[in-house]
Amino acid sequence: MRIGVSNDNYPEKRTIIVDSGMEYINFKNKNLYSYINLVNMKFFRQSKIFLFKPVISSPKRDVDVFHVFNEIAITDRKWVATFETELPRILPPKSGNKDENRAKLQRLSSALTANNCLALIALSGAAYKMEMKLFRDSPELSQTIRDKMVVMHPPQKLYTPVRASRKSATPIHFVFIGKDFYRKGGGEIVRAFDELLTENKIQASQVKVTLIGDLKKTGNYALGKYQDEPTFASETEAMIARHGDIYEHVPSMPNDRVMTLLQKADVGLLPTWAETYGFSVLEMQSCGCPVITTNVRALPEINPIEAGWQVTHELNDDCDYSVSSAQERDRLRRKTIDQLKVIITDIVEKPELITQKANAAIARIRDEHDMEAYQIKLRSLYNQK
Repeated sequence: MRIGVSNDNYPEKRTIIVDSGMEYINFKNKNLYSYINLVNMKFFRQSKIFLFKPVISSPKRDVDVFHVFNEIAITDRKWVATFETELPRILPPKSGNKDENRAKLQRLSSALTANNCLALIALSGAAYKMEMKLFRDSPELSQTIRDKMVVMHPPQKLYTPVRASRKSATPIHFVFIGKDFYRKGGGEIVRAFDELLTENKIQASQVKVTLIGDLKKTGNYALGKYQDEPTFASETEAMIARHGDIYEHVPSMPNDRVMTLLQKADVGLLPTWAETYGFSVLEMQSCGCPVITTNVRALPEINPIEAGWQVTHELNDDCDYSVSSAQERDRLRRKTIDQLKVIITDIVEKPELITQKANAAIARIRDEHDMEAYQIKLRSLYNQK
């Protein structure tokens, strides 16, 4: 079977290009909207349009089904979409009021309800909830879309079949991975360890922390217009330098080295402010490395408390945190740091928790993210009449 894709980036490779029994044809350079977006974004400063309109020039390059990620396919061929937020995906206007997108939503919704749209694959239960909320004012349309919806968490290769008990004499090794260092919670992690060490609640000899991320990535879209002052980043870097005996920091690391590192580490760190899914959590779990996450979007689904640890805050209707002022930003940060301190202290005092949660994480990857089961589900969607 030939599957047409609109790109072959990381999301497509994780959720669509997953079956060696399929032939995948990349239409990135034959997507009309690739060129429309290029012109609109470069010359008119307009937002990206998440549409895919293939140009098929040769019958020999025909496809059986198009499968796109976060896009709507404008075609008379059969198509499927996987999405992590909502469809149609329309970036919020500068006002932040999504209601202004209502006319665009109604105009594009006909493509979702057309017979050649075989399925809408929500990457998580959170994405499913957001999609249903999007059309809650249109009951008939909502039901048609609901009938096409299926939740399919992405597959994940298992790297470690079982986690052995750790050697108690060695420092507990925590690993943070996040190119967007501050949005992913790097600043809060550094402050939590700084306070624990300063308060003598843990000793430097008990922990080791690897930070993989760009310290220059200070922007955080979850904070909106209430971004941190430059001093927040400079203070974070000073804390890392002050406790250089526990930290190893690198701006980036090749994926194969990351996976090797995770198989030797003890605990993963992702106390993120915002996350559309959390693929890195699956990678950590597959290496027998249980993770400390927040509770935004899909994270509670893929990191239940039996398999990891959660920093929890109140969520809005989009399963996100609402930051409506600098005071609210600081309040959420303080609560995150306090919860991180409790979790880290608990892990140091009861390191046997690491093995228990690691093996629970491995079991959930094996049971809930199995590659073969995922492939079978995709094939059944593609073969619908």
